[in-house]
Amino acid sequence: MVPRPAQYLLRFDDLCPTVSRAGWERFLPLIEQFGIRPIVAIVPDNQDADLERAAPDPEFWSRMRALEAAGATIALHGYQHLCQSSGRSLVPLHRRTEFAGVDAATQAEWIGAGLLILRKHGLNPRLWVAPRHGFDRNTLRALRGEGIRVLSDGFARVPFTRGGLTWIPQQLWAPVEKSQGLWTICIHTNSARALLVDQMEAFLRLHAAAFTSVDRVLADLKPGPLNLGEWIYETIATWRVKASRSRKRIRRRVRD
Repeated sequence: MVPRPAQYLLRFDDLCPTVSRAGWERFLPLIEQFGIRPIVAIVPDNQDADLERAAPDPEFWSRMRALEAAGATIALHGYQHLCQSSGRSLVPLHRRTEFAGVDAATQAEWIGAGLLILRKHGLNPRLWVAPRHGFDRNTLRALRGEGIRVLSDGFARVPFTRGGLTWIPQQLWAPVEKSQGLWTICIHTNSARALLVDQMEAFLRLHAAAFTSVDRVLADLKPGPLNLGEWIYETIATWRVKASRSRKRIRRRVRD
């Protein structure tokens, strides 16, 4: 059943020791002030130059441990964030991703290595977040083999089960008021504009009580297979997001 009124999750992507501290720290007061228990998606062994926004923070891992202790859910965000594969993803939004299309053995190796890094830093990763929404059935098998049974992706309005995992949908990149459903707002703090911080603060002042956590979602919403109506909704929503991104790419090419 689609929850009514709407519930929200907050997710932060691309976190690693070289994250922009100025960008990240703009959001920390909101997490603390409003008691938000976000999904914190960490790249375990970042090799993506675009995510090197600052000198490595010697306190990064202790900060992540403190967030987890305060109620955040730690997510494995790929392995090295190098999106060089052109395989077709189960969420087909991007042409190049890190995992989709990579052979099963390599994916299993990357996931195992990534989890080991996070655990060596005292974290308990419980959820998968794919860079650029890129993952396939081999990814799901590798995650199950490592005991990871939850991922954050998809465009339904309810959490659901598919491929042996529970999917917690992620559909927004800025706060939008909804009347029903579960909505995850994904923020990339490296590139977020100051306006987004202001928008999130204003939204939280009105809707903080509607923000939930991964634990509450799994306990209260009881994910299962999508019914026909929600499957149709998810299919149409995925198509709309894909079409919107295609239009943006075309506009960029025209400008260039």
